[in-house]
Amino acid sequence: MGNIKKDISSKAEEPSSTKTGRAIGDGFAMKTDSATKGNAPRLAVQSQGSLPTALTALLVLWGVVQQYQSEDSFGLLHLCYCLVVSYVYADYWLWMLHCFLDRKENLSSQIAPIAELAKKFQDHHDVPATLLGENHFGEIDDLVTATAGIGLALGAWTSPSTKFIVALVTAWGGLGGLNHFYGHALTHGHQVPALYKYGQRWGLLPTSKHHKQHHTAPFEENWNFLNGLHGVLYEPLYFAGGSSYMALFGMFYSLNPFCIQVLALAAGSVLA
Repeated sequence: MGNIKKDISSKAEEPSSTKTGRAIGDGFAMKTDSATKGNAPRLAVQSQGSLPTALTALLVLWGVVQQYQSEDSFGLLHLCYCLVVSYVYADYWLWMLHCFLDRKENLSSQIAPIAELAKKFQDHHDVPATLLGENHFGEIDDLVTATAGIGLALGAWTSPSTKFIVALVTAWGGLGGLNHFYGHALTHGHQVPALYKYGQRWGLLPTSKHHKQHHTAPFEENWNFLNGLHGVLYEPLYFAGGSSYMALFGMFYSLNPFCIQVLALAAGSVLA
């Protein structure tokens, strides 16, 4: 994240109606609060790239056609199965990704993209308001592209349900990322879409107050982007294990959305 002249992360402005402007030279449209004080952060428009969107849509379409051609019916139980499995995995993956990239050890990683991501995540603790001027949703484009791409590459050997689960994982990830963005927007007094406003108010999504605890030094809690098992399973086990970096390292490189698809396919073949 780039530097800003002044840390405004702790200042909140009163919400107001929004108007749309264009950031000259920045390459993206931005929403600006008309009654916000001069030093308040602006809200960048959030969008996903055409490639990850197209690949995910193709994966879903393949699953639909495959299911249509199948003799098996796709009922409510199948739908619930896809929703629950995809949500639980996305909740775990997002928590683990965040926790792993917050580790100082990754700042000196020999894998350049990991070192870059770790720096970006950890710089965000110091100047969280800069997030509001970025297309945070678009930052996961490469991850979604790779996840859906692998789903398509393995599609000849996977079921419709598996294809739907992979697509839903990317959707839950996008929801978590957007809620993170709009949570910071709420902290700074911006109006946000009703989905995130009421999702947080009704406890369906992590609240800005919950996430603000993560932004309190030493930044050692609430790594979640969704409401799930972080408080009852992931973080208790992580701390009980001495906050092991090697455990996170092993999980990050073996249970990510790319490897997990291959492992699930291999496990299904063995069990079959």
